[in-house]
Amino acid sequence: MDQHCRIVVFADLDDTLFQTRRKLRGDEGVLTPATVDTRGEPHSFQTPAQAALLDWLSQPGIAVIAVTGRDLAAMSRVRLPFSSWQVLDHGATMLEPGGAVHQPWASKVGAALPELQGELRMHHASGLALAGTLGCTVRLHTAHGQPMMLVAKHPGADANALAAMQHHWAAAASPAFSVIANANNVSVLPREPGKAGAVRYLREKIFPDALLSFGLGDSVSDLGFLQACDFALTPSRGQLLNAAAAAGLVQR
Repeated sequence: MDQHCRIVVFADLDDTLFQTRRKLRGDEGVLTPATVDTRGEPHSFQTPAQAALLDWLSQPGIAVIAVTGRDLAAMSRVRLPFSSWQVLDHGATMLEPGGAVHQPWASKVGAALPELQGELRMHHASGLALAGTLGCTVRLHTAHGQPMMLVAKHPGADANALAAMQHHWAAAASPAFSVIANANNVSVLPREPGKAGAVRYLREKIFPDALLSFGLGDSVSDLGFLQACDFALTPSRGQLLNAAAAAGLVQR
């Protein structure tokens, strides 16, 4: 039973355990297909190091829990063996082993979303207006039948256009919302309940006897759930370490 595992690993997926081919240098060696696109064609790949890491973590006594922004449809296109609990939709959806939605968490999320709808509608309207001038699209995503987050994309992944969307939303967002960005999109979503809240819930309610927890993540937006673990592991070329290296951190 997962609940009796003494080590629990909470793992972000995209750009942590796999990535698209265009994000690779080209000298990583033999790649392992990790996801497929909507046509069933290979889309993301594991390097030998990523495959070895997941294989090492998949030994008896360790629960590996996916913690991802992917929704149910996108998670179904992941071809790696995640058989434990799963945290999807940036924390809004929690699946039990076997794939059933964990209803206590769904109820918690469902109770939190209504009071956030006013601000979410405001960000949606203003985002659509700006997106039209930048060539971006804005989509409203739902969870448990309620609007939950906004995602802005540009068909050419134009960095300036996405930066403009990020700055616009960040300037208007209240402390109840986060604005997260990567090379492909910009998202506005509630801080709670989020990935960090879901990880804390699993540690407290499902794995209270675990001796050790690890968090795996590549991006600044993963910091919250990484800090909910005992130790954190991050890719050497990921957004998180790149940001730390560029920040000129004080050493005393």
